[in-house]
Amino acid sequence: MSTFPDDLTTEQDPDPDSPEPGRADHAVWITDDQHHFDHNIADARWAEALTASRKHCTSLADRMVRHLCPQATAKLDISVLWTDDQHIAALNSQFRQKSGPTNILSFPSGEPVSWQADQLFLGDLVLGYETVTTEADDMGKPSSHHIAHLLLHGLLHLAGYDHIDDDEAAEMEALETSLLAAVGIPDPYADISPSDGKTGPDRSLLT
Repeated sequence: MSTFPDDLTTEQDPDPDSPEPGRADHAVWITDDQHHFDHNIADARWAEALTASRKHCTSLADRMVRHLCPQATAKLDISVLWTDDQHIAALNSQFRQKSGPTNILSFPSGEPVSWQADQLFLGDLVLGYETVTTEADDMGKPSSHHIAHLLLHGLLHLAGYDHIDDDEAAEMEALETSLLAAVGIPDPYADISPSDGKTGPDRSLLT
């Protein structure tokens, strides 16, 4: 299930440089708590990174739900499109009126988040390959760690979190940092040693 408008799906993308109909690969992740990630892999370069990040991502989804609602009974459904910078730039322009690619876009389902439902479709996430991998390289961190952080960041957006003002940003960053630490991923907002000239992520890049 997806809440994407028709022109956002890989199969119906009118851009001639986008994957042809039926070319996107499909994969499903099921977490220990039975939450479902439905993946459409429009760019084959993602395959290795998805395999490497799966354990962290599924564990983070479980931990996020347990933190947000310890009594939750809902099993989440999340749709994820793994595409390239050209595609995500078009979506960024169409839906956010911003030019250029970004790392991740979040499209909430628009339905109330009911943690007591049987099934809960949170919405859709889209990631752009070149931007994500370049950011990871620039920060000197494994792509799998950066992907896990971005996916968690996107999930929190789908669950209602935002970072429009400083207080919201501080709350969201603190929660991300805590959950990431629980799965062995260092604080993504802490500066890396200045000796290598690299720093943590530019918060303005997080959508």
